[in-house]
Amino acid sequence: MAKTVSVAELGHGGASRAIRAAQDEPVLVSKENRPAAWILSAEKLAQVAAARGAESMGTYQRALELLAVELYRGATITLGQGAKLAGMSLSDFIDLCASLDVPILWEPEGGIGAEVDRLEDLLRQTESRP
Repeated sequence: MAKTVSVAELGHGGASRAIRAAQDEPVLVSKENRPAAWILSAEKLAQVAAARGAESMGTYQRALELLAVELYRGATITLGQGAKLAGMSLSDFIDLCASLDVPILWEPEGGIGAEVDRLEDLLRQTESRP
């Protein structure tokens, strides 16, 4: 039977304990007494996929790639972190993002003009310092 923890228990070191526990068995995370998420050991998941054959390993690898792209799209991780998570070279990860219509470079909030204004302000501040 899987270990269960509440979302509240994940605070104050609880997340680390749950991740350690997930090395042995999946951990169910509940919120308001309802299942909310699973914490699975990536290593155990890879072992199960490998034991099930090449097709399962391909599915596992594709899932990692898509997860990495989604985390990058949401600005949770950097491009380099996404490539590492996906187990790909940076250029291959960029190609994957492009094939999924995920932009690698995007316009900053407020547009390019706002970014130039911020840079000019920063330069003025630097120049005015003794």
